[in-house]
Amino acid sequence: MKNGVSNRLIISGIEIEVVRKKIKNMYLKVSAHDGKVSVSAPLRTKDEVIINFVRSKIDWIEKKKIKYEKTCMQNQLNYVDGETHYVWGKPYILKINYDSRGRIDLVDNKLIIATDIHSSKEQRERLLMNWYRQQLEERLPKLFEKWEAIIGVKASKVTIRNMKSRWGSCNTRDNRISINLQLSKKPQICLEYVVVHELVHILEPSHNSVFKGYMDSFLPNWRKIKEGLL
Repeated sequence: MKNGVSNRLIISGIEIEVVRKKIKNMYLKVSAHDGKVSVSAPLRTKDEVIINFVRSKIDWIEKKKIKYEKTCMQNQLNYVDGETHYVWGKPYILKINYDSRGRIDLVDNKLIIATDIHSSKEQRERLLMNWYRQQLEERLPKLFEKWEAIIGVKASKVTIRNMKSRWGSCNTRDNRISINLQLSKKPQICLEYVVVHELVHILEPSHNSVFKGYMDSFLPNWRKIKEGLL
């Protein structure tokens, strides 16, 4: 059997892609991009062992798949009355008020967009994305000031980008950090985790044991917080 040999199993009604590799431990993943479930296992692992491993994680898998479905719904937004939008981890019902103010307010459980009656979906989306950006711009300076002092490093520049596959990035050649615009939809502790994560990359560029050691030291519960972003 060669490294990287794969097959598929149906376990508790869920299709699982199994990839056997030259590794020591078994790993389970639910893709945030397509909701597919995969297991990486040592080369000689029997199907029975993999089946038992997956069955022991069924509740976790179901939670991840539900989260993926909610994400898909968020990606199919039309920016009309009645939709659910998230601000700092809390759900709000979208309400469109038609006037020319071009502003956004949170009132009780409603996210109110005041915009021109002829505004398009794209214009309402752009208005909301700009508002999300403002939310980050208000919070990021204090977070970076706090954690730069604790970690002992400094970002040369911080930008906000609407990224599809990363919550943040750090160019360690010049210490430039980018933060994902979508973090304004997540609980604020998730934003703080990403800030710490990217600043620690200035100390250690890779995700090796040294990096994890720094994270354990600066933010001991980082693994639990990270689960909210997987």
